[in-house]
Amino acid sequence: MLPSYILKREIFKLYNKDPIGWYILIRRDQKGYYDTTIVHKKDVWLIKEEQINPYELIGFGFKGELENNEALKFIRSYQFGFRPISKKILDDFMISLNDEKNLSKLMSKIIEEDPVPVDKIKSEFMVQGPLIYPTKPIELISNQNEMDVQLKIELDKLIYRKYPHLLTTYL
Repeated sequence: MLPSYILKREIFKLYNKDPIGWYILIRRDQKGYYDTTIVHKKDVWLIKEEQINPYELIGFGFKGELENNEALKFIRSYQFGFRPISKKILDDFMISLNDEKNLSKLMSKIIEEDPVPVDKIKSEFMVQGPLIYPTKPIELISNQNEMDVQLKIELDKLIYRKYPHLLTTYL
């Protein structure tokens, strides 16, 4: 188990080396913590975080190995990544804001482009995503429930120790 900022830094480096085949699922647990699951090939990162201010998340996570490929079947067409957008596509997008059919075609066109490393994007605009928001947890590794409990315990301890004001109600 590592602090989430360390894992995210590692993930970003890996993404820039190999931007194809990434999937990101985000949901909130029962306590309101953010659960982020990141999948790339056989690697799975589970990250649990709390937002302590508009610019900062704190939390913990761990890296495991994908054991349940079947659970990801439904998201395979929603590959996460950074994609450059040309000025023409952006202009077409702005024109199409009131035309749902054309807007859908443009979004599909953008998503069908292969993701690229962030440092290779030379255009003025880019799209990041898609992110998938499942309504319930998706089991990808065998000890996922136990690890989720451990992540919650460690995050609770960190908040209690460093950010106790987050545990009180506002008056």
